[in-house]
Amino acid sequence: MSLARRARELFGGSGSNRRQRLQDSTAIRRRRSIAGVVLLVAGGATIGYGVTTARTDPPVPIEIDSDGTTAVPGTHFYQQPWVLYAKVADPRRVPALTEVGCHTEGDLAVPPQPDDLTTYGSRVVDDQSIAAVAVLGRSGDEAAITCSGAGAYAPIWLRPASDAPPFTPIAIALLGVLVFIAGALVHPSIVELPGRLRRGRRSD
Repeated sequence: MSLARRARELFGGSGSNRRQRLQDSTAIRRRRSIAGVVLLVAGGATIGYGVTTARTDPPVPIEIDSDGTTAVPGTHFYQQPWVLYAKVADPRRVPALTEVGCHTEGDLAVPPQPDDLTTYGSRVVDDQSIAAVAVLGRSGDEAAITCSGAGAYAPIWLRPASDAPPFTPIAIALLGVLVFIAGALVHPSIVELPGRLRRGRRSD
């Protein structure tokens, strides 16, 4: 093989490899740009959703008709479930919901009841003490409570299980911040920005 031919193959191969590396680098940069934009948009949307949910008003307590049907407004997944309060002789030995004379309708479930309902405390309404008699789930479409002959337990109120703001909206916003930061770390234009600023200051 002549020296000229070997030189052509050597330099020709180097050029081909260089073009391949440039193409690979361009493809990687394009993929990182797309992934970065997706993460930035998703992070921003998640932050906005978390802030919006944190500003949502909590459900308000509802007085339940002791001899009729009371509509229950729907709750969001991040809000507390409901607790039904009524006037009872001994908060440590409360009657079952059916014994009170009430039952739920629509999308309002009655989960397994805790052994001790006194952990939900008691309330004073119209100078009368009421205690927790049942823990209910979150409410959905057409949720309601129907009572019949429950006057002996009146006043009957439905309240959120806790007055404390739920942590879920804060967790959603924090997750959005992490996703947004990940997008900034992935996107090549943002990663290379500090180097461009330093070069710009040196040129000045």
